[in-house]
Amino acid sequence: MRDTLRLAGIFIRFRLRSMRNAFRARRRGRAVLIATVVGVVTAVAYVGLFAQAFSIIARTVDVAGQVAVLALVTGTIAFGSLSARAAGNEAVRAGSPENEFLLARPVSLHMLVAARGIADAVTDPVGGLFLLPVLIAATFVWKLGLTAWPVAIAISMLVQIGISTLAYSVQLAVVRYVPARRRRLAWTGLRLVAALSLATLWMLGTWVMRAPAALAGQVAGFAPALAFSPSALVSAPLAALVRHQPGHAVAAIGALGGAVAAAMLVTVAVARRAGMAGWEEAGAVWAETSPAPDATARLPTAATKDLRLIVRDRSQLLALIAIPFIFIGVQIFGAVGWEWTTASLQRISRFAYSVAVYMGTIGPLTHMQAERRAFWILRTVPVPLARLLAAKARAWAIIIGVIAAVIFAVMSVSVPNTSVGARLVAGLLVIVGAAGMSFVAVAMASGGADLSDETTAAVGPSTIYAYMGVGGLFNVLFGADAAMCVAGLLLYAFAGWAYWQAGVEQAAFCLDAEAVRERRVRASDGATLLIIYALTGRALQAVTDSLGADAAERSVITKFVMLIQIVLTILIGIAVAIYLARRPARAGRRGLLAGLAIAVGAGALGGALMRAVGAEAIGGAFMRAVGSAGAVGPVAFVAVVIGLALRTFLEEALLRGVVQRALPGPRVAAAAIGALVGVFSAHMSRASFSMGAAATLALIISHICGATVYELTGRVTAAWAARVVPVVLVGVGAFA
Repeated sequence: MRDTLRLAGIFIRFRLRSMRNAFRARRRGRAVLIATVVGVVTAVAYVGLFAQAFSIIARTVDVAGQVAVLALVTGTIAFGSLSARAAGNEAVRAGSPENEFLLARPVSLHMLVAARGIADAVTDPVGGLFLLPVLIAATFVWKLGLTAWPVAIAISMLVQIGISTLAYSVQLAVVRYVPARRRRLAWTGLRLVAALSLATLWMLGTWVMRAPAALAGQVAGFAPALAFSPSALVSAPLAALVRHQPGHAVAAIGALGGAVAAAMLVTVAVARRAGMAGWEEAGAVWAETSPAPDATARLPTAATKDLRLIVRDRSQLLALIAIPFIFIGVQIFGAVGWEWTTASLQRISRFAYSVAVYMGTIGPLTHMQAERRAFWILRTVPVPLARLLAAKARAWAIIIGVIAAVIFAVMSVSVPNTSVGARLVAGLLVIVGAAGMSFVAVAMASGGADLSDETTAAVGPSTIYAYMGVGGLFNVLFGADAAMCVAGLLLYAFAGWAYWQAGVEQAAFCLDAEAVRERRVRASDGATLLIIYALTGRALQAVTDSLGADAAERSVITKFVMLIQIVLTILIGIAVAIYLARRPARAGRRGLLAGLAIAVGAGALGGALMRAVGAEAIGGAFMRAVGSAGAVGPVAFVAVVIGLALRTFLEEALLRGVVQRALPGPRVAAAAIGALVGVFSAHMSRASFSMGAAATLALIISHICGATVYELTGRVTAAWAARVVPVVLVGVGAFA
């Protein structure tokens, strides 16, 4: 056991140093930073969403029913994570630096898999598919306090160790006991099980978020049966704490640790039996078995080559085809999920579009991974890269768009009393979104590709997270009002254009190690952070708007939402600061004092225009917020003023320091685009912000002031002052 822990320590240090080197020696800070920020933001959002749903469950059923629901959710999460890990075979295939090193060392296989399972729990915070946020949300609802957080962390780590070791045992068993000619079928079956389990998890998440009371009523009926399931071990420690039984909580953690130890013993036994036969050679699964192409066959194009690669890799092809059917089948057999999904055209549109986005992660988003060894051929073709990438995107857009259209057409039949025009508009929006995400996937994969390093994947987790974020932006447009829909479409179009420009640029030098690792400010990075900022603001506002009439509950949830919003703003601000600090600074066109003087002048002119269009309500609302905070006390006054100032400065750092700075073309056009993007993101970040004509004009004037001053001075501080000054001047006038 001591040697296993020492080997686990080596793994942990190696992986943590690799992450540190991503910021330092290897200069991959942008990708790692974006992946970290998105992971933290998503985890915090899960805490808020599940806390809201679980609070409704707590009011619907007793403690036994609440524990049963928690056991069902955590058990489904654990099984989904286990099946997803078991379907991957990277741990038993040679080729990666870690595996190649271990193959050359006198390390036994059973010790290796046990140590890897322990290291995964420490270095992979999302290994349990965000199991920890669900447990922390339960501690909030049950009011267990911060003392229960160590218990939740211990549960999450133990479960992740068990998941990792069991997944390794499945992979070793496949390689050891399944003949090579049938191994592809085994991996395909595991991938289908993983897809089915994740679809089940998606359906359960729909129930929890959309119909928590109905779910609680159904689960409470078979709570005694869940008490004897393995998932009860996950929820038992917190259940003991909510019943004020700390001794039972300690015993429950011990029982969970015993179960994890038993899982490790099973894995050790499988590894001992597998021996060195538990490894196999590196390379694509179809590389040695595919027949040579016919000499008379039609040569592939840039578009059809991706499709041929997908057809060759049958597990990938089956996953691409099976995902829509699995998701639809799960919804059909899940009564509550089906009822909710088909209740309106908007929900059917979201479902069809979400399936298209998931297919995009399997198909066009992985095209650069398939190009790793042959992309130099495309670089030698006397055709612009933009045209070749567009051919790829068009081919995938047709396939994914047709599938999304078929799903929408079949499911929309169940919606009665709906006009043909409404169906056509909703279906057209789904098709446009699915086809557009195919272009975005091709562009983002090219923009994040590094083909100069054989030891890293061509498409990293940051690219996948960013792609899902852009997909989430479009997903919120279904059912939105006209102003929100227009703003979202325009912001979506800007993000797609920015990613396409970055993808074409990166594809031109993705084989050059020095050019790839050179840090540059890109508008696509700013678009990613803007989408995160807008979506989190919209999600938190939606949580606040959906609260019931209970004053005590509204107070607690509102304070929690405000805390989350502050934390997210700080995290995004830190990410922007690090991003700009690691890029060459842009020299200001004016000195600081001259820039501030220009900002004050532009702000005064902007304030006069705001008063001319009758937008005193904007400044009046600002001053009333400050005044009400001042009535509470000086601390609240200072907190509100600082919070509003920091929020506005963060917006300017994103809009001017990243987006507008990286925009190509004439500076007048850059200023206009920067101002409009600011207006679009402001609309998207506030779900209930219904703006009249005067307020919209005031917002446009504010961003025009900021964008113009930035182009004149080259300073974010001056742009921030140019936006604050008119609002303060108009607000003082309205308040007086």
